[in-house]
Amino acid sequence: MSAQKISKNELLHILEKHSARVDMLPAGQRVFVTMFLNIRKFNMLARTAGVNEVTIARRLRKIIGRIISDNFLSALPQDDLSEEKIEIIRSHFVNGLSVKSISKKTGISRYRVRKIIQQARKL
Repeated sequence: MSAQKISKNELLHILEKHSARVDMLPAGQRVFVTMFLNIRKFNMLARTAGVNEVTIARRLRKIIGRIISDNFLSALPQDDLSEEKIEIIRSHFVNGLSVKSISKKTGISRYRVRKIIQQARKL
């Protein structure tokens, strides 16, 4: 299911279905999703946040795309992965950071970050 073609009702259904995954999101995203679940209207949430309604919808669809991804669960800690790899995988699949920003944050080359992400996708 493409994140771009999800209606508001489908967003609500997915969020309610994957509530455990919502709890695993970073604090800011978790609060954002929780507010949407409580308010259930893009325009009210947009007014509260002071941004355009389309921005709210786009941001929610990106978060939903990450939540329903199979890679979301592979970003959780596993015994055979080093702390460094777990941090990179979590930053990319859960937080949605780019390879460039992960590379800057961790001090690891973009090539190495990309390789770790590719390995995680194969899990």
